[in-house]
Amino acid sequence: MKIAKTILKTGLAASALLFGAGALVYEGALNTKINAFFINKFDKPATEQTALYQGDAYSSAQQWFRAHRGKDHVITSEKTGRTHAYIFEAEKPTHRWVILCHGYNSSTLGTAAFTKHFYEQGCNCVCPSMRGWDMDENRYCSMGWRDQDILLAWIDYVILMDPEAQIVLHGYSMGAVTTMLATGHALPKNVKAAIADCGFTTCWEQFAGVMKQYAHLPSFPLLNVVNLISRLRGNFDARLDRPIDAIRRSETPTVFLHGTADDFIPCRMMDELYEACAAPKARQPIEGGFHATSVLKNPELYWKAVDGFLAEKITA
Repeated sequence: MKIAKTILKTGLAASALLFGAGALVYEGALNTKINAFFINKFDKPATEQTALYQGDAYSSAQQWFRAHRGKDHVITSEKTGRTHAYIFEAEKPTHRWVILCHGYNSSTLGTAAFTKHFYEQGCNCVCPSMRGWDMDENRYCSMGWRDQDILLAWIDYVILMDPEAQIVLHGYSMGAVTTMLATGHALPKNVKAAIADCGFTTCWEQFAGVMKQYAHLPSFPLLNVVNLISRLRGNFDARLDRPIDAIRRSETPTVFLHGTADDFIPCRMMDELYEACAAPKARQPIEGGFHATSVLKNPELYWKAVDGFLAEKITA
């Protein structure tokens, strides 16, 4: 009897410890108000990667973004509640629109280099805040899963404003996941193309890889507990967050880009996504590009691939 009680107590203590560890990882990864502490502790970017973010091209794009972004637009939908975006109206009237989705641990400002390019190409640009980040009113992010509803809401809003809109979707990192998940829906014919820059294949695989690489932790059973906590708190189920399945259903022409030196989301995932995509597609690896830095590493090649792809999908 004493042995049984000892085993029970040990089991309960181990379960409590595991659940506590899962709660800590959940908060550290998905609570956008505190996760910067954990990211700074574990993520040590390469010197060249840091230099790209501190370079003139990135800083000048951010200065441009701050000067042009104007007021915060807010819409409300049943699935998203209140959702925020900056809208950059083109200098001349046009039906060309780009909706740009930022990445994890970032904000609308993170789209600056992309937004500036499309704006200078004469497009209207919409830059929404993803769930939990920047101006969004939620506390936890969902790695693209609930963000797809934000993107779908802004697509509807653009079409309401401009029924003749020709819409391009652009996302990098988690924003690419958001974009790919959205293309798995039956989108309005106004959506002409998508750009997926360094997105992952599945959230489960990405989480497992990050846990192993940065925290040296096995995915089982900790990731299972983290996912259980996420579901119990009404956030999202990481097992369902599978962009690779969404693009198998996609009818939206998509161009995939990825830096070959990306050690956060491996470049091989671009090839897996490209092969799975059912829609017209193209891909462009950026040699030596780190995570979410391809447009800074080789802007000429980046925009040649993107603009060339879009030229076939968008009318003047």
